[in-house]
Amino acid sequence: MQITLKTDHRSTLKTAGWVLPIAIVFPILVHLAPPINGVPVGAYLLPMFYIPFVALVAYRLPVALIVAALAPPLNFLITGNPQWGLMGILTIELVTFTFLAYALLLPNTIKWFAAPLAYLGAKTISSAFLIFIPLIEVAPYQFFSTSLNNAATGILILLVINILSLKYLPSQEGAD
Repeated sequence: MQITLKTDHRSTLKTAGWVLPIAIVFPILVHLAPPINGVPVGAYLLPMFYIPFVALVAYRLPVALIVAALAPPLNFLITGNPQWGLMGILTIELVTFTFLAYALLLPNTIKWFAAPLAYLGAKTISSAFLIFIPLIEVAPYQFFSTSLNNAATGILILLVINILSLKYLPSQEGAD
């Protein structure tokens, strides 16, 4: 027996319509903090990744993908930051992160570590992408290692958000 699930596109767009502004404003607020050693606070805390993950757990993959795909370009249009190439890489990372997190949430054993593992996977893929299309002027290995070094705190925060989201948010498992 095959089960076909219907997706209510209006509900998806409505939910994404109110989650997306949060995904845009939250990183802007984080970036109001002064840089640490010349590095923006967002590189340490990874605020762009929080809302797509919460949206994935609470509201399904389509909502999370809309947020992940649109938050960086809209943030860029509003603030002018980050630079154009970095915005492109960040968008690739967020969309990849969302797909990877979705896949990692399925197995019961690793779902508690889905967000940090998805971040590591997305960073690996975006760094490899730079080998073929250098959107920013940095060596892919250096981009990867510097990003991971800076993001240690953010990865831990993603782990906490992952655990709290799975424990306290209503899951939309099987709703896609």
